[in-house]
Order: sequence, then structure tokens, then C-alpha cells
Amino acid sequence: MRKIEHRVRFCTLILLAFIAGIIGFLVRYHRQSERWYEQSFNKHLYSDTGELLTGTLTDRNGVVLSSVENGTRKYAISQAVRMATLHTVGDSAGKIGTGALSNLRDYLVSYRRRLGANLVDPTGNTVVLALDSNACLTALDAMNGAVGCVGVYNYKTGEIVCLVSTPTYDPTDVPADIETNDSYRGAYVNRFFYSTFTPGSVFKTVTLQAVLENIDGAADEFTPDAPRRTYTCEGSVKVGDNIITCPKKHGTQTLMEAYANSCNCVFASLAAELGGETMSAYVAKAGLTSSYKIHNFQSTKGSFELASASAYQLGWSGVGLHHDLVNPCSLMIYLGAIANGGKAAVPTYITRVLDENGKELSVPKTVYTEELIAPSTARIVRGLMENNVIEVYGRDRFPAVAMGAKSGTIEQKTGKSNCWFAGFVLSDEYPYAFVVYLEHAGSGSGAAGDVAAAVLNALIPVP
Repeated sequence: MRKIEHRVRFCTLILLAFIAGIIGFLVRYHRQSERWYEQSFNKHLYSDTGELLTGTLTDRNGVVLSSVENGTRKYAISQAVRMATLHTVGDSAGKIGTGALSNLRDYLVSYRRRLGANLVDPTGNTVVLALDSNACLTALDAMNGAVGCVGVYNYKTGEIVCLVSTPTYDPTDVPADIETNDSYRGAYVNRFFYSTFTPGSVFKTVTLQAVLENIDGAADEFTPDAPRRTYTCEGSVKVGDNIITCPKKHGTQTLMEAYANSCNCVFASLAAELGGETMSAYVAKAGLTSSYKIHNFQSTKGSFELASASAYQLGWSGVGLHHDLVNPCSLMIYLGAIANGGKAAVPTYITRVLDENGKELSVPKTVYTEELIAPSTARIVRGLMENNVIEVYGRDRFPAVAMGAKSGTIEQKTGKSNCWFAGFVLSDEYPYAFVVYLEHAGSGSGAAGDVAAAVLNALIPVP
């Protein structure tokens, strides 16, 4: 009798364990089956070469950037559009790590749990990217073959409306010598997210922020009718044990004028006066040593050797040289925070997601940065950057909206200079921050400024 009782208990335990296992499996299936379904080992969903066999990408205006036809992934009809949007859309081989085809597959795949894993709708979902393909075309054309990147985004919503990285190539006709030809070096890299570059004078904006908040009376100068401190530039200045030079002798100038003139002498002296620890703190506060999560990848952090720098090294670092390296995406976000009063949205590719019936699906909420600049300081810096456009860069080059900018030019031992042009648009309808970086292209206010002007004019219609 006891043997029977033990066997009954044993069988009951086995049954309960089996039921618990089934329940656990069903819970996991409910929570994770979509993730399992989307994995690359699902050959119903991916080709043997790893191409995603479902889902459509369009730009914000409905231009199809990638879709599936007859079991094959296709790209935009125009070769120029394919090349201009490559680093945002991605490629069939998955070489472009920032591509939407890799990072947005959760949204591209239409999964119906009750129908199982072997039913694949070739149409899938449609992801409407924030990207304006015409603006990307304009950017690529304006870059005129230069290596670099262009980024424009909405600092209130995070929507990336223009992103171009060069060199680029046609994903439907990959060059046979892409691995060996120097002209394609770095073609798989999205320079906007994954590279860092010497910032040059665009970094003076961070130095300016630190000056306004740490040097007595600097911020007070920008209250109505307040007297302005002046600085003298003789074309060179001794900082620490060595001489720092300026492109020209600027004479006597205010802080606003020194920023507009991009005076090395003034900003190097101010950086040395602030000290390495203070400058390090402001670089970190500005987010330039931070990495931002963009869908399923992280942007690259910038790097700055400030805390241990000598006075002379700190002077050069304060004007964006020495060993300063900045990531274009982080710089753009910082400029968006200046325009937006302290914080900015983290970039995103997505505007909308529609299922095969046109029903709008949920998308991630906008994520914002920490405070990158105090609102009162942002107001002053904003005004000084607006002054740059009016007094230095030429207001007529740009759309008829309020905007601020800062250029940077980094001379090279051989060839033309590397250059930056970065800033923001102050508009409720077009709240854009932008950054342009070009290698061996010329001056920041000239070559990079021309690219920025072309792209902004493509994005913002004439009133």
C-alpha cells in the first residue's frame, strides 16, 4: 500500500513539474517568441546570405529606400539616393553597423504569434524614417567628393532628417576593390556615429560656456547696458612656457567679438586661467565624453587630455587642438541643447511604423539628455552664435530663419585643412541642430559652411 502511495506522490510531482514547465514555456513564449522569431537563424525570415526578407523602409516623404520584391531585398531606384542614404539604411551584408535594416528589424518584421514562425509576410511592416532623402542627396553633392559626414536632426523630437557619411558606395553594386582601394577606406564606417575628429574652433563653444560660469563678471557682461571687458590679441600670446599663435592680429575685442573672430589668443588664455579640472568638468557636462544609445548601437565617445595638461597644452586644448577628439553626433546633440535651453532629444531614425494594413504601431518615446548647459548660459551662448552668423558667416547664405553657428578649421601638414561648421536653427517648425565635418576641404566657414547652407536650404523651404 505504501509503495502505491509513494508512486502516486512521485507521479503527482512529475505531473506538477510538467505543468509548471508548460506554464513557464508559455510565459517565455509569450514574452520572447517575437525575439526568437527575429533571429538570423530563422531561415523563413532571412536568406542564406543574411538578407532580411520582409519589411519596407521609406523616407519621411514616402520615397522607398528598401523593400522586398520576389524574395529579394531591393533598394531605392536612384543610385544617387542609394549612395546618399547607405549609412542610415544599411546593406544586405550587414557591413554597415548603423544601418536601419540591422537596427530596426524589430519594427520591420510583422510577427503574428498565433500563426507560428514559418509564416513570413514579405511586405512586413513599413518603417517611415525621419530621413529626407533629398536633403541627403543635396549633402552628398555639396560635399563634392570630400571624406566626412553631415548630420541634421530635430533637437526636440530626436528625428534625424539628414545623415551622410563618406566615402560611400552603391549597396546593389559593391565595388570589387572596396577592401583594397584607398578611395573606399572606411566606407563601412558611419563617421557621424563611430568616428572622432579634432574639433578645432567649434570647441571654443565649450570653453565659452566654462568662462561664462566661472570667470567673475563674464556672464554679467551680457545683461542690458552692462560694461564689456575687453581682450587684446597681438597675433600671439605666451601661455605657460610657450607661445600660442592666432591666424591674425585681432587687436582689442570683447568676448563676443573674440568668439566671432575665433581668436586663439583669447580662448587659449581663458582655458589656462580656468584650469584643467574645470575644463574637464565642462567637457563631460557637455556630453562630449559620453556615448549615446541609438537604437541597438552606441555612438563613440570623444576624448580630451585636460586634467593633466600643462598650461600651454591646456591653451591649445581650449581652442580645440592639442589631443582633443570629438564625435560629430555628440557635438550635434550639445548644440541642440544650447538651442533648446539646456537639454536635447537623443537621435532616432524612426518617425512612424505602419503594419501591412496601414495601422500605426507604437514607437519608442523620445529620450532626452541630462542638462548639458545651464539655461541661463545657453541663452547667452545662443545669442553669441547667432551673432556669428550675422557678422561673420553671411546671413544671406542660409534660410530666412534665426540660426546660430560656429566654424572650425584645422590646418594639415599636407593638403587643404580639415573643417567643421556646426550650429542650430531657432524655429518652432524647424528646430534643427546640424554638424558638417570635411577632411582636406578648406575652411570651416567656407567649405563646410557651404555644405551646411545647401542642406539647410533643402530642408527649410523659402517662405
